[in-house]
Amino acid sequence: MTTVDTSAAANSTATGSTAGKATLGSNFNTFLTMLTTQLKHQDPLSPMDSTQFTNQLVQFSSVEQQINANSNLEKLIKLQQTAQTSQGISYLGQTVEVAGTDLALQDGAASLSYTLPKEARDVKILIKDSSGKQVNSITGETASGRHDISWNGKDSSGTQLDDGRYSIQVVATAADGTSITTTSTTFGRVTKVTNDATNGSQLVMGAGTKGNDIALTMDKVVSIKDNTAGINNAQLAAANAQYQAALAQLQALQSASSNNTGSSSQ
Repeated sequence: MTTVDTSAAANSTATGSTAGKATLGSNFNTFLTMLTTQLKHQDPLSPMDSTQFTNQLVQFSSVEQQINANSNLEKLIKLQQTAQTSQGISYLGQTVEVAGTDLALQDGAASLSYTLPKEARDVKILIKDSSGKQVNSITGETASGRHDISWNGKDSSGTQLDDGRYSIQVVATAADGTSITTTSTTFGRVTKVTNDATNGSQLVMGAGTKGNDIALTMDKVVSIKDNTAGINNAQLAAANAQYQAALAQLQALQSASSNNTGSSSQ
């Protein structure tokens, strides 16, 4: 089941500018009350210096402009999060290739790849569970270049393991006995998209019970496997429309913010 979780982002919407405006309004009213009271009771023969009050009025105006700027930034951030979430929806149900070592065992199978910069004497791919315990090892090819591997989800004794979060470690040794640095990627099906103030938009590859999911940002995706046959086209069309609308709002707000900045600096 594929889902989209945006409740965290909605609940964590920044309220700094709103609170700032309320505080500023209260302080400004207090300031005006003090100003009128002092003017009412001043000595007509020795009026007080108005420069200080003028400076304070200028400061209030400056603070108000800063709060308005913060409000626009909050709107920009919210629109960016909306656009990222809408973009992430297009990954739902897709099998993605991800840079790294986290491996999602889904429906009893998993896939991975590793790349050797040069020929190796021997290669071992160690598969570990979420606790770091090694559950199996696979002998890999030694030629330089990229190699793709499928794992049937069984441990070294042939027992089928539960779906969940695993990891890989590629150990490659050169002819002279030195270790070879490799790069690796893993594959997994995206089952959920989340968005919160701390992590932003993330893709989730669900694997087994709660807590075994693998969450990643969209910049970690290396490629997408063409398996769109099972995707809901109506859902993708709606997500794309939402993304385009959010993008248009974002661009309009950025343009307005830029114009306001230019006007303020003149």
